[in-house]
Amino acid sequence: MNMHFAIPLIIAGLVFLGCKVQTPREIIQEVDTTGKITDTQAERLGELSELYLNRLTSINDSQVESLSKVGSLGLNGLTSITDVQAESLSKVRSLGLNGLTTITDVQAESLGAARVLSLNGLTSITDSQAESLSDVGNLALNGLTSITDVQAESLGKVNVLSLNGLGSITEVQAKCFRKVRVLWLHGLGSITDEQAKCLSEAWVVYAPASVRKQIDNFKNQ
Repeated sequence: MNMHFAIPLIIAGLVFLGCKVQTPREIIQEVDTTGKITDTQAERLGELSELYLNRLTSINDSQVESLSKVGSLGLNGLTSITDVQAESLSKVRSLGLNGLTTITDVQAESLGAARVLSLNGLTSITDSQAESLSDVGNLALNGLTSITDVQAESLGKVNVLSLNGLGSITEVQAKCFRKVRVLWLHGLGSITDEQAKCLSEAWVVYAPASVRKQIDNFKNQ
């Protein structure tokens, strides 16, 4: 064999033997330990159908683009994302971003494309954001402690809605929630009979026992 060809082949063989390709499990373990991910690792994990990297604390646009190919994705360790990243994540069917404490209107519009979306870290949203998120099929906003009637009107379009942080609701809001199929309101302390009557029209309501009993009284009428 010509030595000019043999040397590159030998080097290539040594490189191949010395470089072990990480498995998805190994990558996930490394990311959980370091809180970081490389572009190559993100591209590899993007081949999965389900992925939870809840200890990942930083990410770039290219990495998000790779991970957006995953059907069900949890990135609950991220405390912020860019508008570009939100646009990429709009491709994800089921998405968890519970580490976010605020989002922009542009991001809300992008994230509203998800079928299942969890944003439990948000403590407030704008009316515009509520409208953008109203297209989500299953939406969790358990960090909200209060909402406006306008926001309730938008969120009332969601099929499965979780608002366990609300300690009280208005009668207008109760009316807005009538068409929600499955509604979580575990934070409610008490409701009026008029509110209970409205909530009884929802298919299923998960609430404290006393509130639930009040709602069931109207369901049974």
